[in-house]
Amino acid sequence: MSNIFKVKESLVETMEKDSQLDNLKDSKVTDVSTLCQKQVNLEAEINRDKRKLGEKEESLRKLSLEIIPNALAEMNLKSLKLADGSEVSIKDFYHARITEKNKSLAYKWLRDHGYGDLIKNEIAVPFGRGEDARANELLKTLVNTGYEPNQKTVVHPQTLKAFVKEQLESGKELPLDLLGAYAGQKTVIKKGGK
Repeated sequence: MSNIFKVKESLVETMEKDSQLDNLKDSKVTDVSTLCQKQVNLEAEINRDKRKLGEKEESLRKLSLEIIPNALAEMNLKSLKLADGSEVSIKDFYHARITEKNKSLAYKWLRDHGYGDLIKNEIAVPFGRGEDARANELLKTLVNTGYEPNQKTVVHPQTLKAFVKEQLESGKELPLDLLGAYAGQKTVIKKGGK
């Protein structure tokens, strides 16, 4: 009878251990599930915040580039001092970025008007591993190697912006729409100490 009791006791212990393991597994799954839900919630919150940030940036852009400069212009002011000592002034600014849609026409216009040196011309030819000697050979004889290089032309936005500023300030006319360019004024606020 004692053997039967020991077997029964052993069986009960095994069942208790299995139950504890199940509880432990369930607990860990619940923990991981909770962590995953936190991640999903954070991702959604970040996306919401990004949208809100975009909306706030647009509101700031409109205030700084349109509303305040127009309000000061209506009062014939270029600057004004606020009660807290901050100074609000209007500063000219320029923007230019050629869209993919206008790229060929804009580049043609730049070249036709003597500004082709603004356009960077990049050529890239991909080589596989162990083809260093072949790459060096191609540098010497690009035309006769049989490779078709990818060519990329680009006008860097900062270069274009500086060009537009220079041309407009010297009174020259430019195809602003074609160059994705515009000029305007924006608000600059220097905080004062009170």
